[in-house]
Amino acid sequence: MTHATRRMMVAGGVFGASLMLAVLPAVAMGSLVEGEETDNCSNADGALDEAAFVIATGPKPGERVESGFDVTGCSRTFESNVQWKLLARDGSVLASGHTTGGGVDGPGAFSFSIPYTVTVQQLGHLEVFEEDVSDGEGFPPGRTVIPLVLKP
Repeated sequence: MTHATRRMMVAGGVFGASLMLAVLPAVAMGSLVEGEETDNCSNADGALDEAAFVIATGPKPGERVESGFDVTGCSRTFESNVQWKLLARDGSVLASGHTTGGGVDGPGAFSFSIPYTVTVQQLGHLEVFEEDVSDGEGFPPGRTVIPLVLKP
């Protein structure tokens, strides 16, 4: 879907807004490859079949963020649960929570916002992950760790 098409959908009033909600998660998951938008939750090649994973796609590593920044990604986890925590430079937890993504029916996009408070700019880490509910059986649970510059 082109940027112009999405813009037309937004301009379409109430009907366009409801379509926009359906489109946004996939668009939020996308990235540009040779000028074309891709959907990181797409499973046309079957690579994500039967796999449990958590892939955070935004923000990008090293990005400067402020309180309330948005996180996007794709997952397929037990009962669709995706956990997250934001760590300060000293390892303390600034914020934590959970959201839902894909589950037994296949991969699905997730997004959430993170409010936090720091008094000085610093390097921190965002961890987006699946809890290990199997007590170590099978493959390790999915996890993405993104280093970020946290702005006050």
